[in-house]
Amino acid sequence: MSDREIIHDYLSALGRYLSRLDKETADEVIREIESHIYDRLDDQGDDSNVSEILNGFGEPRELASAYVDHVIDGTPPPKGFSAIAAVKKGASKSIYYMTGFFGYLLGIAAVVIGVLKPFNPNNIGVWSTTHGQSFVIGVFTNQPEGTTEVLGWWLVPIALLMGGGVILFTRRLTAILKRQL
Repeated sequence: MSDREIIHDYLSALGRYLSRLDKETADEVIREIESHIYDRLDDQGDDSNVSEILNGFGEPRELASAYVDHVIDGTPPPKGFSAIAAVKKGASKSIYYMTGFFGYLLGIAAVVIGVLKPFNPNNIGVWSTTHGQSFVIGVFTNQPEGTTEVLGWWLVPIALLMGGGVILFTRRLTAILKRQL
């Protein structure tokens, strides 16, 4: 039996034991294991022994059980797959920090606009072009040319409510994301 056939048989058995997972997740696990198998084959070069590599992964039933527990119950990933967990954790941290940064930045900017509008009403606002094709929101030294103010004093409560809502939403979303780290 060729190396490819041995690997195919191992992955097929693994797939049968992953039946508790949805098809997409099971396929992802199989692709991940297949990738690790071929990476180890490449690392060992001409001295590679497929049977030894597969023995290192363990029996398909045990490996599948560990993955099912990891996906469904959140247990640690199977032994030897800490690199996968590190990459996922790194991606999760990036999403967490970017969500927090942009969410809080947008919320604070809206609150600042709402707070500053009464102090400088002609230069802070929402303006629209004459045909309503584009909008400009912000703080300017002079009102943008060819535009008319849209919200007027309504900008104050709208900006404060929107800013507060974005900050609250960002806080809750980052709390959810933090649990995933």
